Amino acid sequence: MKTEYAILDSLLLLTILYIIWLILQQWSWSRSFNQPQMKKTKTPQPLKPKTENDCPQCSAKKTTSPPEAQICSTPRPWSEVKSRRGRKKTIPTQGHACNNRECAYHHIMDAAVHALVGYGSHGKQEKIQDLICQACGKKFTVRRDTVLYRLKTHSEKVALALALLAEGMDVSALERVTGIGEGTLRTWLTRSGKHAEKLHGVFFQELIFAHIQLDELWANVRQASQEVWLWVATEASTKVIPVIRLGPRMMDMAMRNVSMILDNLFRNLL
Repeated sequence: MKTEYAILDSLLLLTILYIIWLILQQWSWSRSFNQPQMKKTKTPQPLKPKTENDCPQCSAKKTTSPPEAQICSTPRPWSEVKSRRGRKKTIPTQGHACNNRECAYHHIMDAAVHALVGYGSHGKQEKIQDLICQACGKKFTVRRDTVLYRLKTHSEKVALALALLAEGMDVSALERVTGIGEGTLRTWLTRSGKHAEKLHGVFFQELIFAHIQLDELWANVRQASQEVWLWVATEASTKVIPVIRLGPRMMDMAMRNVSMILDNLFRNLL
């Protein structure tokens, strides 16, 4: 009997302790709930700069910028800046320039001035030379900013396809002969046309023309009822085409082409 009373007493004690724990926990919850909550202080977010004057970094750069007397338009040749030690440059880099706008040798194609050297090669179909600028550490390929940039096909095959398209060969016939898809051929033609437009705008400047002939050529777009007119201005003696535009056969289009020719002529005379 004594053992049974002892067990009952222990159980009763545990029950009482459990009830007391519940009461204390409930009291702590009610106290925390009734207490006024502290408002969180919001930290103001920094405003985004809208102009260069609002940005502290831009204003600091302006204050620490060197004076105009120290700024030089053409940098010193890299051969005078670098150390004379090391391997001599064996890969020709004439005609290439660093494409990093922050580099001091940006767009300088003279091999005696810029800091370009060979930096290995890549490519499975053919060897494509890589270059690196020793001044800024920028690495790029010699095909950058060309028609062949990021093309995996051999360059001779691309040149042959573009030459046949320029000679007037049909795209479907060229697809059957070479096995290259029509979409790929049209992509090559579009890229070469855009690149030729850029070269035309760079090199066809300050030309002297003795006799210019302006004519328009008519063509019909396949699978469409739209008529296309090609306006061509040709120099009679050299066969140079200073102006070539695609547009409707209207007076406004003709006057634009004539004004472009006259502007070039007057610029050369002055």
